[in-house]
Amino acid sequence: MPDDIRSIPAPGSWAEAFAALPPERPDTDLWPALAARLDARRGPRWPTWLAIAATLVLAVALPMRLLERAPAEPATDTAATSAPASELDRYYAESARLETLLAATRDERVASATGMALAGELDAELATIDAALRDPALEEAQRLALWRQRVDTLRTLVSFEGTQRWLAAQGERYDAALVSVD
Repeated sequence: MPDDIRSIPAPGSWAEAFAALPPERPDTDLWPALAARLDARRGPRWPTWLAIAATLVLAVALPMRLLERAPAEPATDTAATSAPASELDRYYAESARLETLLAATRDERVASATGMALAGELDAELATIDAALRDPALEEAQRLALWRQRVDTLRTLVSFEGTQRWLAAQGERYDAALVSVD
């Protein structure tokens, strides 16, 4: 390219100016040769898809297996135990399983701002329930209702975190619009 632009003669007409432009496409097309070389290097794609499928199965099935596995309950006299106590024991066990599952599925690296806000709301609800459960003067029926509410909230939170994880595995993210209706 010349250093001084004034040394380039100006075209006399538009036709000459357009004729002086370089061609739109080079004389030889190198794309077919490049594509063939890339395809030769790539190899089969099925191992990648198989690895992704196996990872998804482990990410979804393993937590579900942990959720299904119930600890063996000791044999007790059913007449001696009251219904609320055995129901409370079931809620204790389910709450412990859900807490373990929540710890396994929660991943702060894949959270969006909306997802973190919704998870924060559910965490705050759990904290409120836990604070109410610490009251020693709580009646048995109230304690049972609070444990039921705690397990329901944990189920919602585990489901939400699992959905977040699944969406992240799909290359998506949770971006729901937050709306407050008064």
